[in-house]
Amino acid sequence: MELKKVLENFGLTEKQAKVYLALLQLGMSSVTNIAEKADTKRPTTYLILEELKTMGLASKLSRKDNLVYIPESPEKILEEQTQKQAMIKNKLTELLALYNTKLEKPKVKFFQGEKAVRELYDVILKEKKIDLYGSISSIEKKLPGLAVAFADLIKKKEITAREILQTDEKSIAYAKRNLSPNHQIKIINKQNLFPTDNIIYGNKIAIFSYKAEPSAVVIEDDDVATTYKSMFEIVWNSIK
Repeated sequence: MELKKVLENFGLTEKQAKVYLALLQLGMSSVTNIAEKADTKRPTTYLILEELKTMGLASKLSRKDNLVYIPESPEKILEEQTQKQAMIKNKLTELLALYNTKLEKPKVKFFQGEKAVRELYDVILKEKKIDLYGSISSIEKKLPGLAVAFADLIKKKEITAREILQTDEKSIAYAKRNLSPNHQIKIINKQNLFPTDNIIYGNKIAIFSYKAEPSAVVIEDDDVATTYKSMFEIVWNSIK
């Protein structure tokens, strides 16, 4: 790669690179000689030399009636780059915080079919605390035995669970079977229906549908999870 291109890659403009290279080759020299060597107009060369002086790549010296410029070491370029890198590293945490704040959007994942849905329940069972609301009847129609097996694992893994269930025969029987200190269960009033199964865990909310083929959607977002948790608390505390 030619030297001019190297200098341009380090942030110099094309004309700055030409003038700086001319200055390096000439050493201490007048604006006229530098302009001739760099093949740039004299007024333009003077302005560029002043820019190079500001960048620390040239210095100016007055000699009687003659003004001359002296090149500074190219190491100055590397020093400047090192300083810039150090500044970025020093502020990287703050910059990433700003970057991530703008990028934070809800993550949504879809699960289709019995196998995918069962695997999602297994993932949820890795949590230490979960809140649930739904209808056991809805689950049993499509995945018989899943709800009871899920409750057994809640007990076995000592997961802290709170569950609000729709008033139906299967949900009431499930509640009687699985109610325990770590698995609290409440039954909502008859007029309230939960045709879907809903689980809040960590910063995620999983919504299971059993209307047709078993399917689920998981939304991962702090604000969404906080909203669902707050709504769950309101309903939970309203049930005697």
